[in-house]
Amino acid sequence: MNIVIYILLITAAINFVLAIYSLRYRKSPGIFIYCLLLLAITFYSFGYAFELWSGDTANILFWLRLEYIGISFIPSLLIMLALHYTGRTKFLKPWVMAILFMYGLVTLLMQFTNFKGLFYLNFNLIYSENLVFADFGHGPWYWVHQVVLNLMLLISTVLYLIHVIRTTGRNRIRASIMLISCIIPYAIYLIYILGYRPHNLDMNPFSFTLVGFLFALGVFRFQLLEYLPITMEHVFDSMADGVVILDNHGNLVSYNQSATRLYPQLNQRMKGEPLDILLKGLPPLTELKDGYETEIEIPEKASPALFHTRVVSVKNDRNRKKGWTVIFTNVTERRLKENQLVQKEKVLKRLNASKDKFLAIIGHDLRNSFHLMINMSDMLISNIEKDNKEGALKKANIIYDTSVGTYHLLQNLLEWALIQQKGMQLNKTMQNITALADEEIQALRTLYEQKELTVTHTTEQPVIVMADREMIKTILRNLISNAIKYSYPAGNIRITETSGPESVTVSIGDDGTGMSVEEQDLLFGPEGILSKKGTAAEDGTGLGLRLCLEFVQLHHGNINVSSQPEKGSTFSFTIPIKGLRD
Repeated sequence: MNIVIYILLITAAINFVLAIYSLRYRKSPGIFIYCLLLLAITFYSFGYAFELWSGDTANILFWLRLEYIGISFIPSLLIMLALHYTGRTKFLKPWVMAILFMYGLVTLLMQFTNFKGLFYLNFNLIYSENLVFADFGHGPWYWVHQVVLNLMLLISTVLYLIHVIRTTGRNRIRASIMLISCIIPYAIYLIYILGYRPHNLDMNPFSFTLVGFLFALGVFRFQLLEYLPITMEHVFDSMADGVVILDNHGNLVSYNQSATRLYPQLNQRMKGEPLDILLKGLPPLTELKDGYETEIEIPEKASPALFHTRVVSVKNDRNRKKGWTVIFTNVTERRLKENQLVQKEKVLKRLNASKDKFLAIIGHDLRNSFHLMINMSDMLISNIEKDNKEGALKKANIIYDTSVGTYHLLQNLLEWALIQQKGMQLNKTMQNITALADEEIQALRTLYEQKELTVTHTTEQPVIVMADREMIKTILRNLISNAIKYSYPAGNIRITETSGPESVTVSIGDDGTGMSVEEQDLLFGPEGILSKKGTAAEDGTGLGLRLCLEFVQLHHGNINVSSQPEKGSTFSFTIPIKGLRD
């Protein structure tokens, strides 16, 4: 048997063994494409060996058809393997794979049936040096197949070449093996097409012989299949964390795509340079030690980014340290959220303390009010029994005033509680704010007459606003009540309304006790509690002003205070006339 046939049979055997061996990696995606390509090469080499051994037309045609079971699918399998190996599986849509396999089936049927001479035009035998060759005229589909085969080889070659350029070390060697495996059949095929064929031999099976040996080298020397079809570079580059690999001396060995987003200056030319050059101008890693962790702030266009940096030693199979892996994890957002949670926790603690203080003050005032009313009631009964009308009238007035104050306190407390529970809704209608102010002045007449206060209400014209009637009345009642409470006897209270193009401002001023700057800061701040007695020892909780603030904000307005100690205070609130910001 001719040496040529031996070579072809050895090639077929090698590729068949590799196909079976590759099944041990069957859990890897794409491994079956690799296995099918090896089997296709096996059919090609095995069939061509027996084609050369045959001596008659019938046997040659039989083995030729066996060859085409592999040849028909080689172009499709080549491109699918290249896409898998280089990490471009996104192009392998189900419909793309269906088209590629359909192409192989059509080519196989064309060769088997030679439908209307589309594959072979004629068929002859050539005898040369104890070998018999099939010689036939090439039909249209034969040339279609040759064009597709060359195109798939060319695309695969380009993909492997790009992969070689982008990888380093052993991964580059593996990619180079795949590149050469495409170049060899492509080069020999061009020689075959140009007519340079020794003894009329088809050189393509021999090119795949070399491919088989290359695959064997890759499998047994460089663990080719362990990285098929998705190489470590793609897993490496897909990581969200930036990763920099260093040698034992702290020099740059490799990095992933996330690292280049942190350090745009990273490039292939930097490999071999020390890490401190990479981190120039940034807080340094004080030491390369397994498990060492720190945080580094990296300047960015919008704002600095904070990265948690961790060092992990890289060891070989013998547990010897070969270098370091530095992992950069962006913790900016996490740290921001942690800080926000800390701030919220502080605010909640302050608010809880404020609420507890608020309720304690209210409870104290309610107890005092009821104690006073109980005592005054007891004394009132005694005065009535003794027919002391003057004393009874005085006690009755005290009971009345205390009841009114307690009622206002409870009313404010109820309204405030409804707001905190989101149970109070705006019911806006057109309101005459001037008339509402007059109503509240009249309702509080007894209180300010007891102190002999003068209340003046001035306005250029009646002011109409779109507002919630009860909320506005509550605001006016509380502000006027406070002016009365903190005014000295025979003082003055001034109430004015001014209307602008879009908003109305209501001011309530007095010339009473006034407040310091520190006291003003407490009024509407987060802890918003200022409890102080009035000029006639009237109790105060600060709840009324808190309620005024809530109601004004519900109307998309704002409230302000201007005050000086012993010179009086002026409270003013502004709201849109027609709810313009609703």
